[in-house]
Amino acid sequence: MSVERELSGPLSAELARAVRAGRLPADAWAVLAEVLESLDPAVPVGHVVESLTDIVPGELGEAELPSQEVRAPARGSRDRDLRWRLADKPMVGSPSRDDIDRTAFLDEVSRASATSLNSAEMLSQISALVQSHQLADITRVWRSTDDGLRCVTPSSGDARPDLTAQQALITRRSVRTGSSRLSVPLLAGRHALGVLDLERRHRGFTSDDISLAHAVAGRTALGLRNAYEYEREHELAERLQYAMLPALAELDEFDIAARYRSSTRGVHIGGDWYDAFSRSDGTVVLTVGDVTGHGLDAAVVMGQLQNALRAYALEGHGPASSLRLVHELLREGRGSLYATAVVVEVQRRNGMIRWASAGHPPPLVQDASGDVVYLDADHGPMLGIDLTPSIPEHRRSLTSDSSVALYTDGLIERRRSDIDAGMARLAAAFERCGDGKVDERTDNVLHEMLGGTDHDDDVCLLLCRWLGPS
Repeated sequence: MSVERELSGPLSAELARAVRAGRLPADAWAVLAEVLESLDPAVPVGHVVESLTDIVPGELGEAELPSQEVRAPARGSRDRDLRWRLADKPMVGSPSRDDIDRTAFLDEVSRASATSLNSAEMLSQISALVQSHQLADITRVWRSTDDGLRCVTPSSGDARPDLTAQQALITRRSVRTGSSRLSVPLLAGRHALGVLDLERRHRGFTSDDISLAHAVAGRTALGLRNAYEYEREHELAERLQYAMLPALAELDEFDIAARYRSSTRGVHIGGDWYDAFSRSDGTVVLTVGDVTGHGLDAAVVMGQLQNALRAYALEGHGPASSLRLVHELLREGRGSLYATAVVVEVQRRNGMIRWASAGHPPPLVQDASGDVVYLDADHGPMLGIDLTPSIPEHRRSLTSDSSVALYTDGLIERRRSDIDAGMARLAAAFERCGDGKVDERTDNVLHEMLGGTDHDDDVCLLLCRWLGPS
């Protein structure tokens, strides 16, 4: 494959002539062609080559060098040797302190852009690195949206882009305002993701500074592309999950609220569900379940089990009978997924409840005084396992203004603590959040248990308050 077929344009032609002696493998040219799209043609070719070898060391660093060249054994030395040769610079002695500092700085930027899929967290780290390296005193990142540029740098408030930032995005080249303001486009391949805005208070940008800013922008753009794709996939999975959950109807003598929170890690659809509905005899049925695993298969099984439980309960089957029928349905499917579930029936007239559980965390009951107790009775095994389950059923009376809470294990399980500690935390959260309407209590409990921290699993919480006989 010829160099000219992969690279085009004056700068690319100059680069092709410079690296022809390097005898790069054919597939390396595809990488070079993509990376060149994100580089400013005004930057000297030596800086371009240095940026390319920094960005794709796996391709350039392993290139076969001419036999007459003396290669050092370390990969970093090979990369550095290649950069100097391609830039038409003689190799004289060891690299300068400035070269070492520049390489170390860009390595830190690369790590920051590659180790986090949270765009705000990543940009905060890169901004701190840029300022600590004294490349700029003020750093802003503008994201390209359908409505124009939007500032996404943390703590930048409602900043608005000026003509300099907009011009950098439109021209896809760095733009300077005076000597102390520099706007560099964030280019990932052929996509313009936004603009990196750099400003200095007391000194201007040199040509070396501009080259370094382009290298930082290239790494930042690649990290942002990954983060934005992850965030988009996570949002789509969450929207699909919400679309599959039922809308809760208003029921006489009952106040019901439910919440679902997707995992903050990963983009897979979960298998958690909740449901609440009324039978023709006035009985209210509450269900919460959790299918093992994540992804489309878990979501499909979740939808099947949720609908099956509702259908069996509406036919008049009790909690234990409904769970046994769902177990048989899951076994007939011959799949590899299992599920836990709990079903609670509440009689509208007298507050009598019946419940049964298949491997699920126990329901929680809170009376009018705020006291909390778990209905931790015998339960059956998980649904779908290869045996005929024995699922016991239990009864208990509620007093007026008592509440029943059903939840999935994502609410109480943490990597650094056992499930008993999680259940104790949940009971304490209900005791602290005992006042107020059910909607408010549900939100408050979730905030107590989850806060603003990451959680590895999806969470469902269903809260039903029985107001008492009419």
